Amino acid sequence: MSDRRRLLAPLVVAVVLVAGCAEIPTSGAVRVGRPLSAVGGLGDVDVRVQPPQAHPGMSPTDVVLGFLRAVVNNDGDYEIARSYLSTHAAQTWNATGVTTYDDGSVEISAAAPSGKGRTVSLQVNRRGFVDARGEFSPSTGRLQSTYHLVRQQREWRIDQLPNGVLLSTSDAQRALRLATLYYVDRTHTSLVPEQVLLRPQAIGFTTATMRALLDGPGPWLAPAVRTGFPRGSNLLGNVAVSQDGTAEVNLSAPVRQASRTQLRELAAQVVWTVLQDSQISAVRLLADGAPLNLPGVPAVQTRATWSDYDPAPPQDVPAFYSGPGGWRSATGGSNPSLQSAAGLSWLATSFDGRYLAALGGVPGDQRLLTWHSGGRPETRLSAASLTPPVVDRNGEVVVVASGRRRQQLVVVTPLGRRVRVVAPSLESAPVSALALAPDGSRIAAVVGGPDRGRLLVGRVSDGSRGVVFDGFRNVLPSWTDVRGVAWDGADQLVVTAADDAHHRRLVAVDSDGYSSRVLSTDGVRGEPVDVAAAPGQPLVLVAADAVWVARAAGGWRRVGRGGQPRYPG
Repeated sequence: MSDRRRLLAPLVVAVVLVAGCAEIPTSGAVRVGRPLSAVGGLGDVDVRVQPPQAHPGMSPTDVVLGFLRAVVNNDGDYEIARSYLSTHAAQTWNATGVTTYDDGSVEISAAAPSGKGRTVSLQVNRRGFVDARGEFSPSTGRLQSTYHLVRQQREWRIDQLPNGVLLSTSDAQRALRLATLYYVDRTHTSLVPEQVLLRPQAIGFTTATMRALLDGPGPWLAPAVRTGFPRGSNLLGNVAVSQDGTAEVNLSAPVRQASRTQLRELAAQVVWTVLQDSQISAVRLLADGAPLNLPGVPAVQTRATWSDYDPAPPQDVPAFYSGPGGWRSATGGSNPSLQSAAGLSWLATSFDGRYLAALGGVPGDQRLLTWHSGGRPETRLSAASLTPPVVDRNGEVVVVASGRRRQQLVVVTPLGRRVRVVAPSLESAPVSALALAPDGSRIAAVVGGPDRGRLLVGRVSDGSRGVVFDGFRNVLPSWTDVRGVAWDGADQLVVTAADDAHHRRLVAVDSDGYSSRVLSTDGVRGEPVDVAAAPGQPLVLVAADAVWVARAAGGWRRVGRGGQPRYPG
């Protein structure tokens, strides 16, 4: 054990004695789970963590550790945390922005003399950054912070420190509340979710989420989405909730200038955003205190009112896989189109079954074939290597084609026309798999050579030269050898990947990388190598050359030998 590790253990014990059960873990791997849904509306009561203030007799290291625990509470602009700071630092420290780190990665140095003061150094494994708006951006690496302490009224206090807040992943789940905001895709046909992390606010969770929605999307998602709110639209007062669970959202007068299309879009955005609070069952829209009437729309609205905008509508579609003798259904039901793909690999279909795509040929000389249901496959593209095709809701097929000298992302329209997409990040490294979000505004890619696959998520936007796939971020940096990727809902992906011990796992991860968790594969023989998913449907897994389907009551059911599992879409 290093000197720093030996020093940290008793110091953490000292902090535990002061702070009860709270502590900064110093060992063990951590996988962040999905935070619990936030409450709001009628009660809208925040459960706050109350760490202790600084007390007499604390050592310099105790002060730093106490400060790190105290930033879990932001009441009074971090009043408790500022009790660990000198008068000067308490007045100048800027708490904007949150950096999250792995709980078990903390290393702290001895308090080194520094003139009349002491210097304490802290090292942690950074996970990401939450900006002032609440948008999470994954960012890994070893982070070192230095704290300079001085004597103030005979007690050690931090006098110099980095700006911003450091929160462990477990503290972040207690201090920040997960909210989902909804915007409109660039084709104006679907909502697109955006996760934000909000600090508890006196105005209440629902009001805070509405104000965040009206502020517009964050810089990462903004190029890919639209909003129905006219410029200058604001929320008047707080969101009021009646005893029957109906929320009244009073918007400012500019919303009356919205077109009919804009009104429908902003109403869908509001309803889907507000109804994430389980205590709210319906929404009534007002404009400057008067009812905001939409032709053909009831005054009291629910998500069912705007089901056409569902970002990931549940699909009653069977999964299929490639087994001995051809393509087979994995989850029951029939799919006549499977017969038309005989002899082809990596079959993909649109959700409605109208459009199909598959690969033919052999490694080094592959062909992309597309066809309409009831038609015959036609070759649209040839390349040395092609990724398994993805078919979007409009029947457009997306693949990455690799040749001897270049690699490019190509879209093939239902009529067979090839359209090149601007995607610089997918042209410089091997791509093995793609998965398009149900809303069509985000795309996931497995990038990297054999045994080195990384999960990247980018956005889909319109540029001056056509469609652009960019903004790719590594959302699962702690895992390696990612194989297979699928969207299991509007804002969550599932993959198979290798952990630090090189064991393969089934992993679910938020599309922004904020949280991930290992899913149970108990009962599955072999390690998972591929997965298929669809909104509202059971997961389909490949392990040891066999296909397994998740049971509704838990566990897995073996379907048969095979691979290449897919759901339509």
